[in-house]
Amino acid sequence: MTQPATSPGLQKTPATSSEVDTNLLTHDNKVFVRWLEISEANTMLRFQRDLEVMRNHSARIVQLAQRIEQAVTASEKDALTKARDTELQNYRKNDAEFELVYKTKTDDWILRPHFLQNTKIRLLSPVTDDIIDKLRKGPDFKESDIVARGNQKLILLSTVEGDQIPLLERNLRIVVAQQTSLIQLRAAEKTATDAEAKKRVQDEIEKVTKSLQTNAELMLKTYGIFTNDIVVENLGGILWVALLEEELKRYIEKRESSKGAKPVTAAAPTPAPAPTPPKFEAVKPEAPKAKKA
Repeated sequence: MTQPATSPGLQKTPATSSEVDTNLLTHDNKVFVRWLEISEANTMLRFQRDLEVMRNHSARIVQLAQRIEQAVTASEKDALTKARDTELQNYRKNDAEFELVYKTKTDDWILRPHFLQNTKIRLLSPVTDDIIDKLRKGPDFKESDIVARGNQKLILLSTVEGDQIPLLERNLRIVVAQQTSLIQLRAAEKTATDAEAKKRVQDEIEKVTKSLQTNAELMLKTYGIFTNDIVVENLGGILWVALLEEELKRYIEKRESSKGAKPVTAAAPTPAPAPTPPKFEAVKPEAPKAKKA
């Protein structure tokens, strides 16, 4: 079963004792700011792909910088420096294109803790033409629920949004854990050395099987999931970036000063200030080509 990327345990940061700032959240003893929000499926897919490219760029740059520090000979250091400068040029070029599309430069936050939180996903399952023909006979069948991915056809099971996503992820983990446990118990049943041990294993198999059946029925009723072969597509998400201590202080000061000017409600979040994070070593980039959105 292909599971969605699990979102970390998140907690919205209180603005005051009576309201919550939806632009901030705390996780792992850090405060994160809502940096970018995507609500279109194709943009989300492209953003994930482009973000991975930029992360790989930055990882190679950091690795080359470390190797330059460890270089023993001048020729080795020169070769590594040239490789780093080339990588930096490519990074700057791609980052300029990234900014054209998403209105943010990864150089502002790529080295900081950051993560992408799913806000809307849809669950699909591969199906054959025979299964589609059978489904078409049902009263609830919609032709639009059949999705083509190359030569493969999938059927839409359900769409999950917001706070329901962590619950779905938790339920998926439970079902997978029970399925794994059942496989292990059946293996233990075959290797049991005496009747008493075998009976204990069989009792546990019966217990896990009942629980798994109950959870499987729940997954079918709630999410339309009837198989382990699940494809998860992200339709929207929020990029959260960790704030430095000084940035958080300025953010709070700006938010509090704006309250003095006019009433602020939790439904109208305050824009985050532009942070000033550490930059990569500057190298004159090539002129970037325009990137179509």
